[in-house]
Amino acid sequence: MKVDWKWFAMLMMTLAIIALCHRQCVHERDNTQVTTVTRIDTLRVRDTVLSPSPYRVDYPVTLPEAIDTEAVISDYFSRKSYAIRYEDTAITAVTDVTVSGNSVEMAKLDYELLRKNTVTTKTVFKEPELAVTLGGGITYNIPDKKAGFELLVGVNVKRSQFQVGYDFVNRTPRVGWQYQIFRH
Repeated sequence: MKVDWKWFAMLMMTLAIIALCHRQCVHERDNTQVTTVTRIDTLRVRDTVLSPSPYRVDYPVTLPEAIDTEAVISDYFSRKSYAIRYEDTAITAVTDVTVSGNSVEMAKLDYELLRKNTVTTKTVFKEPELAVTLGGGITYNIPDKKAGFELLVGVNVKRSQFQVGYDFVNRTPRVGWQYQIFRH
């Protein structure tokens, strides 16, 4: 059988151009699953001020007429504790102040910075469920002892591939099916 080399060369050049275009247009995707987990601990700080000095002192100008001396002395030597709370979306704070003998005995500040504990980001790449393939191959006809060239068109559906082809030299059709056993 006589092979028309012009048609064969044109077919090979067309397949080479299609393969080059396919290589340039299709970007290979990595089929990985990326999980990013960020944990931020809550910061707890406790500060104590032992001997604060007053920034302002007000003295009464006139004394009231009736003074209960026992109540004044009892109040002077009593110990009083005050708690001032502050809450926000970013911080929770408690100030403890203890007053004794007309002076601040202790001032303590406890605060907690509030942050989100966990940030999770997931990126999942999935295989396309439908793909169309184009290819070719070299065949050999055993009864006629003749080599040939075949053009194949395939459709991938999930893990199955269905193929239809035609050998131009031996003039024989081909129908095929393949199943993907495992993935890398």
